[in-house]
Amino acid sequence: MTRALGGKQGLGVHSGAIGDGIADLMEAGIVDNRHKEIDPGVTVATMLMGTRRIYRWADRNPAIHIRATSYTHDALVLGNFRRFVAINGALEVDLTGQVNAETAGGRHIGLVGGQMDFVRAANRAPEGRSIIALQSTNRERTRSRIVPKLADGVVTTPRAEADLVVTEHGIAELRGRTLGERARELVAIADPCFRAELERASERLV
Repeated sequence: MTRALGGKQGLGVHSGAIGDGIADLMEAGIVDNRHKEIDPGVTVATMLMGTRRIYRWADRNPAIHIRATSYTHDALVLGNFRRFVAINGALEVDLTGQVNAETAGGRHIGLVGGQMDFVRAANRAPEGRSIIALQSTNRERTRSRIVPKLADGVVTTPRAEADLVVTEHGIAELRGRTLGERARELVAIADPCFRAELERASERLV
């Protein structure tokens, strides 16, 4: 995902975790944090996750600060950002915009983490956007990850907080949309093999 930012400049990072891609962007001068209202010039994160590349890059690097979640995820801290774009992952999204980022096939495989902290901060920021990014199918392409209903009933992010959902097929704009409009947006970014099935399921939301 960070490779798609190669043509940008003047980006800043305040995150729960950073990996190799952020090191690449910092080295290229794309992430320089110069516009941040707090911690200017510094990438702030709770943890490093990646290969030796990110650990070597972060070692004794004054441009990276590792802080506790009591700072990185705090609403009063996040409230300082005027243009805050939150990017979170998901395991599935239903046709109303509800997000499951915790369970798959009945197994609990992840924690809520800071998803709601960052989603709410982005929605509250004057120029913020909240992005939920996911592949449209599982790895085998046998199951859509845009679904009529969340399979396990676990809601990590409620539909009231929905803004943008992104797959490799496009962007669904959900904020301010009716349930029927949301369903149409989400069907359009689902894998084409599953769109007819999802369209039928969406009829009850129109």
